[in-house]
Amino acid sequence: MTTVPSTADPVPMSEEQKFLFDLKGWILLPAVLEQDLLQACREHVRKLRGEPESLPEFERYSLAGPGAELVDHPAITGILREILAPDPSEDSWGFRCESSFPMVREQGSSGSAPHCGPLVGPMAYRNMGNGTIWSGLTRVVWELSPVHKGGGTPILSGSHKAAFPVPERFHQFDRAVYEEYECPAGSVIIFSESCWHVGTEWPDEAARLAIFNCYCSYLTQWHKLNLPHEVVAAMSPKRQTAFRGTWGHNFRDQQPNNYYDETNQAH
Repeated sequence: MTTVPSTADPVPMSEEQKFLFDLKGWILLPAVLEQDLLQACREHVRKLRGEPESLPEFERYSLAGPGAELVDHPAITGILREILAPDPSEDSWGFRCESSFPMVREQGSSGSAPHCGPLVGPMAYRNMGNGTIWSGLTRVVWELSPVHKGGGTPILSGSHKAAFPVPERFHQFDRAVYEEYECPAGSVIIFSESCWHVGTEWPDEAARLAIFNCYCSYLTQWHKLNLPHEVVAAMSPKRQTAFRGTWGHNFRDQQPNNYYDETNQAH
């Protein structure tokens, strides 16, 4: 399998993308996955959901095998740098990957009801001014199947920074206010978890295949990761830093948090 090398340069977040992310709370990047990586991830998700015993023990995770290539794929790392944290060093990412799950949704099946993540505190969305965004808890969804209107994960655009509580009526999916999207397989949608979003009924005969990853700054944590060290140990050194512990500086040892090892891993 040919994959994008982990040393590939991140694609910078454009001014247009910054504007739209702040305005709506999400952006869509169509068809950014290489075809061989896309097909490998599709097969991996099918096995994870259908026959996990066919995979080696430490590849039975959406962050393992070809899924590991999505953790710091160049299409998203430049954006995560902008909305979460800059890299503290050349050899470490400023973000952490907090959780991940694979999805296989058959025709007629639905996902979660409308909900949102943190609206206050360090995980909430903020526009910091001077062109700086703090997205707090951020979801990255790799769409491994084509998404048509009526499927995917519609978002209540702008709700990440609404000045008023979301009315009770919109605690149910309403196409008049939740924004839907269409995209080819291999696309990725990035959104603030402070946005209300919903898993609608999947309309297509072919199943929805996707991987949902969640990110935050290396200084904060929301989810318990529950990922064995052996999974992370198989990754490249810089990719491993996306799974380090949550702290900024060790004054005793004069050590910034820019590394991963068995003593400094997220739990």
